[in-house]
Amino acid sequence: VPGLPYDGLPALEARRRIVEDLKAAGLIVKAEPYTHEVGHCDRCDAVIEPLISEQWWLRMEVMRDKALQASAAGKVRWHPARYERTYLDWLHGLRDWNVGRQLWLGHRVPVYHCENGHQVVAVVRPRECTECGSAALTQDPDVLDTWFSSALWPFATLGWPEETEDLKAFYPNDMNSTAREIINLWVSRMIMTGLEFMGEVPFVDVAIHCQVQAADGRRMSKSLGTGVDPRDLIERYGTDAVRAWAASVAMSSQDVRFDESRVEGYRRFCNKLWNATRLVLRSPGAGPAEAPGALEVHEHLEDRWVMSRLSNACAAVTAGIEDFKFQDSMAAAYDFAWNEFCDWYLEAVKERLRAGDAAAQDVAYFCLDNVFRLLHPFMPFVTEELWSRTPGHHEFVMRSSWPAFQFVDTVAEAAFGHVMRIVEEIRGHRQAAGAQRPGGKLALDASTDRTVAALSARLALVELVDDLTEGTPLGAAPGRVSFPQGAGDTKRQAELRRLTSDLEKTDAKLANPDFRTKAPFDIVRKLEERAAELRAAIDRLSS
Repeated sequence: VPGLPYDGLPALEARRRIVEDLKAAGLIVKAEPYTHEVGHCDRCDAVIEPLISEQWWLRMEVMRDKALQASAAGKVRWHPARYERTYLDWLHGLRDWNVGRQLWLGHRVPVYHCENGHQVVAVVRPRECTECGSAALTQDPDVLDTWFSSALWPFATLGWPEETEDLKAFYPNDMNSTAREIINLWVSRMIMTGLEFMGEVPFVDVAIHCQVQAADGRRMSKSLGTGVDPRDLIERYGTDAVRAWAASVAMSSQDVRFDESRVEGYRRFCNKLWNATRLVLRSPGAGPAEAPGALEVHEHLEDRWVMSRLSNACAAVTAGIEDFKFQDSMAAAYDFAWNEFCDWYLEAVKERLRAGDAAAQDVAYFCLDNVFRLLHPFMPFVTEELWSRTPGHHEFVMRSSWPAFQFVDTVAEAAFGHVMRIVEEIRGHRQAAGAQRPGGKLALDASTDRTVAALSARLALVELVDDLTEGTPLGAAPGRVSFPQGAGDTKRQAELRRLTSDLEKTDAKLANPDFRTKAPFDIVRKLEERAAELRAAIDRLSS
């Protein structure tokens, strides 16, 4: 309080003197400690005290209105779209901005004070006061809020206020990728300053990525010890595996918990790509990738099927990127490369490749070439390395054209889908029987397409026969499959004993009244489902 002896003192010192003066005047009845809430700094733990001081403010009304008009005109798109509401709610409630900070580092406030008390605002230090002509000028000691400086980033880094070539070429930019907690602090202010100084928004799209939490759901923090150093992950699993994992979760609609096993899974995916490339390149006469001609007349069902699935993958990956759903793009590329191309197509054509079949070589190599292109934005290093090892490539893959292959064969997709269902069912029966592979016989009804039947037998590693009087009936197609009598009997009996033991334990738990009344409903339901699965497995092995 001006005029009192405590004016200008730090709070703690003022309190001590006030107590001493009250004691001297005989005005204190009793002094005792008590507990109450006191604000502390989250960095240094010092007590936070209010301090009245003059501050610099920025009037925001005009800039706010420009930003609202730009949003209404659809000049900025948000991904996911719900975050536009966060942005607009903040803008509607926006007040003037306190841009002055009392810090050591930062852009100095461009205000100069003369000895006569006048103030001069200037970008370049003036020689004299514009009001009284005094040359004794001192720049204001405050610096600008760091978010004010950051708000200028999209154009200040390109040479603004000069009309540089970079500014002409790169402003406005295409997109801004950021976190939701700085939508108001940074994104909104970049938009407002861009409209104010450049006359247009700094970017067209804003992608808000999710927050990756620790495995237990807590936020990642150095102080809490819950953070994960990406350099350690890269050392263990490689850069491409970490990038692929990040792409698969970055634009999730919800926050995600970190799961290291998923990063490890993408390292295995890199190994899968290496092995697939070796298999294709070992084929005699493998040459540069060219789109196989006249696909409709290819005699092999698997060739037409995989090319149709490749076309679907190209469309799905492209759509995911254009819609800022990178997790969908990564999933589509991964599913085609691993499940459809490697696990099904290469398995179907590996004998043809070893024999130097030209059609299989053309299709396999063309698919592999397009897989590298589709995966390159997410896994640039392994795809660039494998691309460099394939014949006919001299440029970098990142300079190649984006896949736009189109070929749809719904008939081939339906037929090969039928093959996959038959093969998967036969594999399940083989596993249940404990039979070795290859081995077994398959008989399919005459109503089943002969190409489907032959390809199913080849992939399931069984002999295709005209008729079977005994064997296990199939559900995927009218027919039966059988395996050599007694094959894997010891293994089957051991598996039966294991399943029976598991079922007894599960039934005992379900029969316990305390468990059924105290356990959550979902836990009881899952245990009941587990019991049903065990009974079904025991029935299959016993039949």
